[in-house]
Amino acid sequence: MKKNEKEYYLYKSVQDDNILPLTSKCNLSCIFCSHKQNPKDIEIISFGNLRFNKINDLLDYLNPNQPIVIGESATKIIEGEPLVHPDFKKIISKIRTKYDQTEIRITTNGDLLNSHLIQFLEKINNITLNISVNYLNPNLKEKAMGISSKQNIKKILEKLSAVNINYNFSTVALPHLFGYETVKDEIINMTNYEPQTLRVFMPGYTSLTSNDLKFDYKKVYQNLYELVHDINLNQKTPVIIEPPLIKNLNSIVKGVIKGSPAFKAGIKYLDLIKKINGENPKTKVQAFNKIKNLNNPKLEIERGNQIFELTINKEKKQKSGLVMDYDLAVNKIREIDKTIKNNLDKEILFLTSVLGFNLINYVVNEYLDYNKENINIKKVKNTYLKGSIISAGLLTNLDIENHLKNNSNIKPDLLILPKIMFDIFNNDLRAKNYKKLIDKHMFEVEII
Repeated sequence: MKKNEKEYYLYKSVQDDNILPLTSKCNLSCIFCSHKQNPKDIEIISFGNLRFNKINDLLDYLNPNQPIVIGESATKIIEGEPLVHPDFKKIISKIRTKYDQTEIRITTNGDLLNSHLIQFLEKINNITLNISVNYLNPNLKEKAMGISSKQNIKKILEKLSAVNINYNFSTVALPHLFGYETVKDEIINMTNYEPQTLRVFMPGYTSLTSNDLKFDYKKVYQNLYELVHDINLNQKTPVIIEPPLIKNLNSIVKGVIKGSPAFKAGIKYLDLIKKINGENPKTKVQAFNKIKNLNNPKLEIERGNQIFELTINKEKKQKSGLVMDYDLAVNKIREIDKTIKNNLDKEILFLTSVLGFNLINYVVNEYLDYNKENINIKKVKNTYLKGSIISAGLLTNLDIENHLKNNSNIKPDLLILPKIMFDIFNNDLRAKNYKKLIDKHMFEVEII
C-alpha cells in the first residue's frame, strides 16, 4: 500500500470504526499473537507511535455520539499497547477536552498500569478499560505473554477495583498447554475482581504456527464452550466465549452486568427475550439496541417453561447491562433479502466462513423462507492461513478461488461474499480486489 493510500486508510478507518490508533508497538511478546503467525504477503499497516499532531488531526474524524475506542484491532492497522505511547496522558486529556461526555474505551494488557495512571484515568471520567489479563498466576502469565517486568497484576487489579472506573477482562484460553481445570480456575479467580464482563477468546493458529501451539480446534472450542456455560451457571460475572457459536436470531441473554438495570430487574443468563414493549425483536442486535434506546422497556421473557413480564427501569439511551451475542443488524438482513429478490431468476451462490455458515443458512432458508434450489449456501475453508482460522474476516480471494475450483459442479450467475473480507478499497488481506473474481469468472459478485 502506497503512503497516500495508508494515510487515507488511517483517516477512513477512524471515521468508519471510531477506533483511534495510537501505536503499533507493544511491550510484550504473547505466544498467541497473530502477527507472529502471518504469511509475509499479508497487507498490514504499522505506524509505530503516531505523532501527537497526527492524532490531534484524527480527533476531528471521530463520532462523539459513539464510544471512542483505543487499542482494539479491527482493521489492517496493527494496534499495539496504547500505554507505551509517550504522549498517552496528553492524548487522553485532549480527547476529553474535545469530547467532554463521550465514553473512551481503552484496550490494554495492563502491564503498564500503576497507581498514578489509575488515578489519572479516574479523573478523566467515563473511561472503560478492557484489560487482557489472560492469566493471574505469574508463571502462566509469563509463559503466555512473555512478561519481563515485575508487575504484580493482582495488586493492580485490587487498586483498580477500589476506584470509579468501569473495566472488563479477557483471556486467551490455552487449555492445550495448561489444562482445562487451570483455565477454569483462572477465569473464576478473575471474576473475584468483579469485572463487568470477562471474554474468553478461543486461541487461533495458522499453518506457520509452531507445532507445539497447534491443537484440535473443534474439540477445544466445544470443550471451552461447555466450560464457559458451566461457569455462567454459578457466577454473576458474565463470561462470554469469543467467537460465539450463533445458529439463529433468537434474542438469548448471555449475561447481565452486576448492579445494572437489567440485573435489578431480575433478568438471568439464558433468558429468551420474546417481546419488547409488545413487539417481537427480529435479531439479537435489534433487541439489544431497542432496549438501550427505550425508557423503562417492558419485556416478555421465556425462562425454561415459564413466560412472564418484567420492566427494566432505565432512562432512554442508558445502558441496560444486558450482554448478548452479535448476530446481524436488521438492515443487513434486508440487504440479503433485497439481493435475493432482485435475482430470483439466477443461480445464486452464498459463500460464508465456516463460523458464519449456520447463521446465514438459517437467515436465508428459515427466517426469509427462500429454501429454493437455485440458492446455494456453502462454507469456505481457509486454505490460505489454514490452521484453526474459520472466520469471514480472515478469508481471501485465494480461498474463494480454491472453493470454486473444488466445487466446479456449481455454476453461479451471482456470487455473494461477506463484506468483512474486504477493506475500504475492496481488497482482501493480500491486497487483491474482489473485482478480479468478476474479470476471471464472468459472473456477478455482490459483497454483503
